[in-house]
Amino acid sequence: MRFPIDTSQLGFTVASPPIPAKDFATKKVKVTEDGLPVMVVRLLAMDGSDSTMIKFNLAGEQHHLVPGLPVRVEGLAYGTAKDGDVRWWSATGVVPLNGGAGHVAPASNGSPVAGEQGAAAGTRGRNPIGAARHSVASAVGESSGGEG
Repeated sequence: MRFPIDTSQLGFTVASPPIPAKDFATKKVKVTEDGLPVMVVRLLAMDGSDSTMIKFNLAGEQHHLVPGLPVRVEGLAYGTAKDGDVRWWSATGVVPLNGGAGHVAPASNGSPVAGEQGAAAGTRGRNPIGAARHSVASAVGESSGGEG
């Protein structure tokens, strides 16, 4: 299941330089059907009172995403499968807020990376943060602040 996230009240900052994603089985760098490298993007997501680190994969070089750069995330979603045991973040693009006007880094086929079949299958990032469910609830406005 895929849960879209309203990012209009969230701020995002690039946390570290994007790195090539590796195929779990072969340990080789992942590429799309078009031959684009798949990059792991790590961002700090903030809502004004709390923050959490999220990561997901995007197709294509992401040289414009440098640590500390404020960005807007397009198509952010949180996915779950297998009774919630498998969880991941996905996005369709990341746009720098300062400078890089109009540049969007699309997913491999223009659709969200997580949960898709075909070229995008297997290119989803895992969220290592154990409190991810709390972060999702905060991001979609289901929890009232105060407790963390």
